[in-house]
Amino acid sequence: MNQISQEMAQQLVEFVSGETGYNMIVCNADGVIIGDNRKERLGVRHAAASRIMRGEVDSIAVSKEDEIRSDKKMREGYNIVIKVDGERIGTFGIGGPIEIVKPIAKIAAAVIAARIQEIQSFDLIRGVVSEISRSVQQTAAAIEKICSGAEELNAASATVAHAVTDVGSKVKQTNKVLDFILDVADETRLLGLNAAIVAAQAGIHGRGFSVVANEIRKLGNTSSSSVEQITEILEEIKSGIAKVSSISGKTSAVSEKQLLATQQITRDIENIQKSIDTLVASVGR
Repeated sequence: MNQISQEMAQQLVEFVSGETGYNMIVCNADGVIIGDNRKERLGVRHAAASRIMRGEVDSIAVSKEDEIRSDKKMREGYNIVIKVDGERIGTFGIGGPIEIVKPIAKIAAAVIAARIQEIQSFDLIRGVVSEISRSVQQTAAAIEKICSGAEELNAASATVAHAVTDVGSKVKQTNKVLDFILDVADETRLLGLNAAIVAAQAGIHGRGFSVVANEIRKLGNTSSSSVEQITEILEEIKSGIAKVSSISGKTSAVSEKQLLATQQITRDIENIQKSIDTLVASVGR
């Protein structure tokens, strides 16, 4: 429900009275005086205002003749309804010659109505801005979580990239070990071959040594075969590492872009919040 505050009513009558020199009052929806430039009748129910608020009339004019006939129980002046969106919210009354005070009364009533509507608009704006502010704060909180997740993802991607590089380096070191094992296997096969030749030359006395020579050659062949299998497995590992490294690089780039984007969004939201706070402050004045 629209209503006139006592503060607004008193400010208006004091200002208009100071500018015009006429006495005036403002009544609320109950016909009670809430604004009086002389502050003599505040809280008193006004008869003309009560009639107007009951909807009997929209205005009441008291002429000089009416004042004389009433033995000055009524004062010359003009009272008019104050409406906002068709609703009667009070009255404005001013004492003085009708032809002079009537336009003043109409203007004053219109000013009060406009001020009430302005307050309504400000209240609506404050409500909308407050709702937007809450939404922005919630969005900021969500973005902050996303930003935190992006930072963690970026750090994890960097860790994976380092780990992949380390694994690749270890594989290369393993290749060197395998090369050494291959050399040992070749030497072992050669040793077995020499031992077999010596055993053959020894004839019957070299049979036992011949068995040992065969086992040495088998060991060399087995070592060589195992190295080949390990080499194949390591090649597959290297291929997998290369793919992981490629994906890790792309993930790192994406996560870094995401981090930068969320940080920019966070800054934008902070600027929006500052603008909203400024708007709220200006509307509240």
